[in-house]
Amino acid sequence: MYRDFYALSAKPFSLTPDPEFLYLSQGHKEALAHLTYGIESKSGFVMVTGEVGSGKTTLLRTLVRRLGSGVCLSQVTNTRVSYKELLELILEDFGVPPRGLNKTGLLGALNEFLIEQFREGKNAVLVVDEAQNLSVPTLEGLRMLSNLETEKAKLLHIILAGQPGLRDLIDAPALEQLRQRITVRYHLGPLGPGEVAEYVRHRIDKVAGDPEKAPVFPDEVMPAIHEATGGIPRLVNVLCDAALLHGYVAENRVIGPDIIGEVAAQITRDQQGNGSATPPRPSKDAASLETRVAELDARLRAILAGGLPGVGGAEEGLRERAEELERREAALRTREADLDERVARLKEEWKRRMARLEEERRSPRSGFEAQIPPLRVHVHDPDPRLQNALADLLAGAGIDAEVHRDYASFQASVGEEAAGTSFPVAVLGAVADDGENVLRVQSLRQRFPHVPAVFLSDIDLSTIRRRIFAAGADYFLEKPNDRSRPLSSHREATEHLKNDLVRAIRHIHRQHAAVLERLSGGGSGELSGR
Repeated sequence: MYRDFYALSAKPFSLTPDPEFLYLSQGHKEALAHLTYGIESKSGFVMVTGEVGSGKTTLLRTLVRRLGSGVCLSQVTNTRVSYKELLELILEDFGVPPRGLNKTGLLGALNEFLIEQFREGKNAVLVVDEAQNLSVPTLEGLRMLSNLETEKAKLLHIILAGQPGLRDLIDAPALEQLRQRITVRYHLGPLGPGEVAEYVRHRIDKVAGDPEKAPVFPDEVMPAIHEATGGIPRLVNVLCDAALLHGYVAENRVIGPDIIGEVAAQITRDQQGNGSATPPRPSKDAASLETRVAELDARLRAILAGGLPGVGGAEEGLRERAEELERREAALRTREADLDERVARLKEEWKRRMARLEEERRSPRSGFEAQIPPLRVHVHDPDPRLQNALADLLAGAGIDAEVHRDYASFQASVGEEAAGTSFPVAVLGAVADDGENVLRVQSLRQRFPHVPAVFLSDIDLSTIRRRIFAAGADYFLEKPNDRSRPLSSHREATEHLKNDLVRAIRHIHRQHAAVLERLSGGGSGELSGR
């Protein structure tokens, strides 16, 4: 409306996060330097926070422009989602269709994609905007994504951006491990009084076509602009855009104190929710409410029909809403399929347990044998292919086994079996963090001291072996050490592991059976020390 009057090529104070208008204040320069350093140094996590409207999104878009073709980027802005939905969004933005995969399949697809990018020499970067909306479990899932790595480098570099609430969320005790992996932090503050003046003139200079017609914000109005907006760039844009409109109506090229004062007062009243200084008390009259509803209904119909001047994009908004509903419906279908798969697995497990109980009922044991609980092996390894292969092997050897997708369910099931009538054996695969491996074994030994533990490691170093045994493991077996390759390429190592695992489990069971026999008086002599 006012562009021709001021001879401007575009609106200088648009609210869209356009990198072309980025004003690098001292704070923005430091934030951009921190982000660039975090990516180039291939750090684990980088976090930048700032108030609403402080310019975080514009800064991120500027960073994306500067990264170049050597970077493969995924940007996520919809953060009110579950961890599985977040994985789907990440894969979609990387150009990998999720194809209705479950959580394990999504992680496998992401890992394969990142390995491919690494081999091509590309740096994979994930930018999560509005990260303060993420739940604690979803943030913990993001931390686990940082474990995707080679021996020398991380496969995925993650930038978290959000409002100040993100700092409080990250500082929660439940996210201590994630907090330790954030190597670069920066909080983007508001503009100072002098920076507000430079910011306003910077944006006008970007679009000014004729200096003689361009709008002028004198130095004397800058303190008032800073006071009214608190130095938040988005609020500066709102105020200055309204001031230009007032100047156009008054045919005044100089935006003086009177205009700034009037606009600032109007914005203050609007933020209070009404155009008058004293907002009216809401009416309780039913007739008034019906009249208001009728007015709103008529206005909505006019918007849909395109009958209100200046109101555009209604159809586009409805179309976007319909697309969003379709995406949510697809996500619900995927979640339903995942639940169906879990129910099917539980049914199979129930059938297997019932068959085992029926077999035990028909073949009763006598003497001390009746006191020996049936063997039950629990398997958890970060590589789902390996743990499934081991479960199939144990089942073929007549050993009852159950695989667990995550460590929490693994530990819970071991505890449940330990308190029941089965004889549990814990088979735990190594993760990338050696310290976490030791803590997991120590936790099993402390909580369930009578449960034998077999540890599977993809490295065979004496120092690691000593630490694992010191933590309480009963066996230390070596597994294939490159999860990026199919198990068929590790045939020899996999066969060795299978044979060793069956021998170890059977040996453990024989030892405990012999001890139980002696304790029950079925054998002769006294127990010998271990």
